[in-house]
Amino acid sequence: MNKAILSLLILVSIAANALAINPPGTKKVKINKEVIYIDQNEIIVADWLEYIRYLEHQYGKDSEELNAAYPEGITTKEMMAKEKLTRPLTGITHEQALKYCQWRTDAVNAINEETGLGKVEYTLPSEQDYRKLIMTFGSYEILSEKNKTERITGLQSSVYELTSEGSVLKNNGVFSREEKIPSSNIGFRCVATFVKHKK
Repeated sequence: MNKAILSLLILVSIAANALAINPPGTKKVKINKEVIYIDQNEIIVADWLEYIRYLEHQYGKDSEELNAAYPEGITTKEMMAKEKLTRPLTGITHEQALKYCQWRTDAVNAINEETGLGKVEYTLPSEQDYRKLIMTFGSYEILSEKNKTERITGLQSSVYELTSEGSVLKNNGVFSREEKIPSSNIGFRCVATFVKHKK
């Protein structure tokens, strides 16, 4: 087969697969005709450490940006303890969570630009996102559409979760604006959307 034709077929195949790829770190959940791309688990301590390392490298050890990113009541040394790395990250404000989402958006889009994949935006799930997930699938574990062994876990069962509106998802699908934030029992996860190009 002609090399040019083979290269073209490979590029078409890559492009077709790219359209089916979930935004990095998320699972695709289909509710009726709507698709939600959501993190399988809450953001864990190891995820936040990656963000902390980036800020330290980018702005310096004594920078305002780095100091503003530390969770309440926990040091980097404590976060690096092996038993803590896979635990949900807690002790952060709504603003800190949104800044993490923006950093994740920028990092993924920098990679996508090189690979030709579309732009992605990460943010906190809205109350409506959570309501749809809970009403359709119930709480605690949500089976993914394609692979019945993959689950979205920790929903309403691990830690309370921040929403884009600034409220907190508690147990049994209850949203509260009365919770003290930051708190040792409030974490978050992200949702992602593909950003459509403006014509």
